[in-house]
Amino acid sequence: MKTQKRLLNKPLFFLFITLFFFLVTSCTTVERPTKPSASGRAGELLVITEQYLWDGRVGEAFNNVFRAPVPMLPQAEPMFNVIFVPRRDFSKILETHRHIFFIEVDETMSSPTIEFSRDVWSYPQLVVRVKAPDQDAVVRIINNNAETFYDRYLAVEYLRLENAYRRMIQSSSHRAVKDMFGLDMAIPEGYFVAVEADNFIWLRKTATREEFDQSVMIWTMDYTDPAVDFDEDVIWARRDSITRQYVPGQFPGSYMTTYRGEMKLRPLFREIDFNDKYAIEARSLWRVQGDFMGGPLVTYTFVDENTNRLFMIDGWVFAPKYDKRDYMRQVEAIIWSLSFEKEEEVSEDEAVASSSDTFKTADSRVES
Repeated sequence: MKTQKRLLNKPLFFLFITLFFFLVTSCTTVERPTKPSASGRAGELLVITEQYLWDGRVGEAFNNVFRAPVPMLPQAEPMFNVIFVPRRDFSKILETHRHIFFIEVDETMSSPTIEFSRDVWSYPQLVVRVKAPDQDAVVRIINNNAETFYDRYLAVEYLRLENAYRRMIQSSSHRAVKDMFGLDMAIPEGYFVAVEADNFIWLRKTATREEFDQSVMIWTMDYTDPAVDFDEDVIWARRDSITRQYVPGQFPGSYMTTYRGEMKLRPLFREIDFNDKYAIEARSLWRVQGDFMGGPLVTYTFVDENTNRLFMIDGWVFAPKYDKRDYMRQVEAIIWSLSFEKEEEVSEDEAVASSSDTFKTADSRVES
C-alpha cells in the first residue's frame, strides 16, 4: 500500500531516527524472523491428533472428507494425500509443512471452534485447528465445512505454484494476455499462444515425446443479463461453441466438446468468490468429437465491472498416462493468479507479513 509522506523539521527528524535505532537495538522482539519456504509434496496434508481419535469416528470422518475423490477426474484420485501424525510425534521438523490440520477434544469446552492461521511456521502455509468438547462435534465440523477446508488449502497450493511461475514467466504469452484482456497472469515457461482471435486466446503447453497437454483459454463478450450469462446451460453451450470453433482434434472434422447425455457426467456448478469477484465455477470432462481423447476441465465465468465484459477462463489437461489432479491444479493456479491491475511489487518478507492472518470462529453451522 502506498503511504502518505509527512514533512518533518530536521531536529524532530533526527530525534525520530535516534529513537528508532534505540528501539531496534534494545528490543529483539521487534524483528520478524524470516519464514522458511513451506515443505511437503503437492497435495499432502498432515493431520495431527491423538491416536484414539484417529482410530475412531474422527479419523473415519476425516478420511471420508479429505481422501474423497476429486470431482470430475477420469480416474479416482484423492482430494489430498493424508498423512496422520500422532500428537506426541509432531516435532519442529514437521512445522514447516504447507498444510497442517490439528484436531483436539477438550471436554471442558462449551462449544467447538475452528481456527485458520496463515504462515505460522513457513510460507505459504495454512494451519487449521479444530477444538471441540466431544468427538461428535469434531465429526460435524469436518463434514459441514469440507468445502471451506478444500478452498483454503487449495488457495495456499495455488499461491505456491504462482510464486514459482512468476520466477519463470513466458514473456510473449504473458504480454499477449495483458495486451488483449488487460490481465496480469503468472504464465510460466512452456506455454505458447496456440490460437489468437477476436476476444479469444488459447495458451497451450505440450510435451514433445509423449501425449500430454495443459491448456488455458480466455474469451470475453458483452455482459448483458445475469439471468442469461450465469445460467448453467448457457455457460455449457458457450464453451462447446468456442471449442468447436477454435480447438480442433487431430483428424479432419474433429473438435473438442464436453460429455453430454448422462446425468453423472453433467458439469458440477457452484458459486464462488473468484479473486473478489462473484463467479460460477464449472467442472466437467471434455472429449474430442470424432476421436478417442478426453480429460478434466474447469471453467470460471465472471464480470469485469470496469469494462462491463463477461469473462470465461477455462483450463484443461490431457495426460492419459498419468494421474491428473496435480496437473489440473497447476492449470488452476495460473487462472487464479490473474489480476486486472498490476499491484506494487513487494519483497517476499513483506508478502509473508501481509498474507499472515489468524481467523477463529465458533462453528455455527454445526450447532442446532
